[in-house]
Amino acid sequence: MTRLLSRLNRRLAGTASLIMLLYGFVFVTPAGALARERDWQPQRTWVFVVGALRFKHEEMFDSFPQENRRDAELVSFFRQQGVPTPQIVYLRDREATAQRIESAFARHLSRAREGDWLFLYYTGHGYRPDDDDESDAYLASYDAGDEGVQGWRVNSIPATIERYFKGSHAFLTLDNCYSGSLVEAVRERTTRISYAVLTSASSDQVSTAEWTFTEGLLAALRGKSYEDSNNDGEVTLGEMAEQVREDMSFAERQRAVFVTTGDFSPQTVLSRAERKRDARIGERVLVRSDGDWFKGRIIDVDEEDSEFLIHYYGWDDSYDEWVEAGQIRKPRATRATFGRKRLEGRRSNSFGAHP
Repeated sequence: MTRLLSRLNRRLAGTASLIMLLYGFVFVTPAGALARERDWQPQRTWVFVVGALRFKHEEMFDSFPQENRRDAELVSFFRQQGVPTPQIVYLRDREATAQRIESAFARHLSRAREGDWLFLYYTGHGYRPDDDDESDAYLASYDAGDEGVQGWRVNSIPATIERYFKGSHAFLTLDNCYSGSLVEAVRERTTRISYAVLTSASSDQVSTAEWTFTEGLLAALRGKSYEDSNNDGEVTLGEMAEQVREDMSFAERQRAVFVTTGDFSPQTVLSRAERKRDARIGERVLVRSDGDWFKGRIIDVDEEDSEFLIHYYGWDDSYDEWVEAGQIRKPRATRATFGRKRLEGRRSNSFGAHP
C-alpha cells in the first residue's frame, strides 16, 4: 500500500507539472509548432459496422462469445467523437442478414455528400464457398448457409461504394479469415474514390480468434502514445497500419495487409497523441507472470520503481498489470510461440474473427 500511495503521489505531482507545462506551451509556443489536428471530421464521416458473432447455421459457422465486444467499442468511439447518430449503422448478429447488410449499406452510402468520408468495419467469419484460393471470398452473414445465401461478397464492397457513395475517401477494415482479398479487390481499381484498406490477414490466410486487430484500430484512433511510432504527437494512418502489422505478427503469427489508393495518404492524421515519456513504451515483450511466459506490450513505465505496466494481447484492459524489470524480456525471432495469459479466473472472453 505504501508503494501504491507513493506512486500515486508521484503521478499527481507529475500531472500538476504537466498541466503547467501545457499551459506554457499552448500560450507561448507559436501555433505553427503544434502537431496538426486530425484529418477526418466527425460531422463528415459515415460509419458502417457489421459485427457477426452469432450465426443461424452453427454447424457451419461457430458463434463467438458476446462479452467485451470491440465492435461495439468502435461504434461508441465514433459516437463519442461527434459522428451524428444518423451517420452510423451498426448491424450485429441476427440483424446482420445478407439482404439487410447489402440494402442498408447502399442506402447509407447514398446519403453522403461530396467530400465525405466512409469508415467500414466487419468482424466475423470469412470464407471461400468453393474452398479454392481463386474463388470469391465472402463475409458470413447471420443467415449464411440458407438456400442461396452465401453472405456479403467481398468484391461487391468497392463496387457498391463506387455506385452509391458521393464522398471522396473510404477507409475499409476487415477482421476475419481471408480478409486480405479486399485489398486485392481495391488495389487495381481506377476510380474517383480514394481507398485505405487494412485487414487482419492476407487473402489466403485464416485469422485469429482474438480481438488483437480491432484493439489496434481502437488504440490508434484513441491516440494511445504507443501507437505514435515517431513520437511526434500524431498517430497517422501509416503508423496505425505499421503497429497493427507488428501486433498481428508478434501476437497472432499472421500477416495483416495494408494499401492506399488515390490521394488517401498514409500521412493522414487519425488522432493526437501524448508523447511517450519513456523509450520503452510500446515495446512488445515476453512477460513472466503466474509461473509462465506470456506475450504483452509495455504501455507505461514507472522509472523510480523500475516497473512496467503491461497490456496482455487478447486480454481486456482490466487485466493490465505492473511487473518488475526482471519479469520481462525481449522476444527472439526464432523462439516458439508463447501462450496467452489464460489462468483460472482471468480469461478475457475477448474473441474476434475466427477461421
